[in-house]
Amino acid sequence: MCTTCQRKARSRASHASRVQATYGLQPGEYDELFRLQGGVCAICRQARTARLDVDHCHRTGVVRGLCCARCNRQLLAKGLRDDPEIARNAAEYLEDPPAVRLIGQRFFRPST
Repeated sequence: MCTTCQRKARSRASHASRVQATYGLQPGEYDELFRLQGGVCAICRQARTARLDVDHCHRTGVVRGLCCARCNRQLLAKGLRDDPEIARNAAEYLEDPPAVRLIGQRFFRPST
């Protein structure tokens, strides 16, 4: 086996070991979940070149799925704080912004 293949094999084994120790996923379950999700982030549905993060509920520890780092760290952990109600509110806000209801679609273009 070449050096590159050895390095990749070690990396896969290390990742599997870390996922099992941290989240309790059994050998092969990460890969099964990855295939089930079609190899994309469960939230933004984008394929990523890096491994997807194992997303879990911070209160219960329940594994929910695989997310890209951006969705997992910025959206879920910081923005939504594992609260589905905040997610629903954010979706409603984006679909029906209160300012558009009040003043219509007004575009601001700073004068140069």
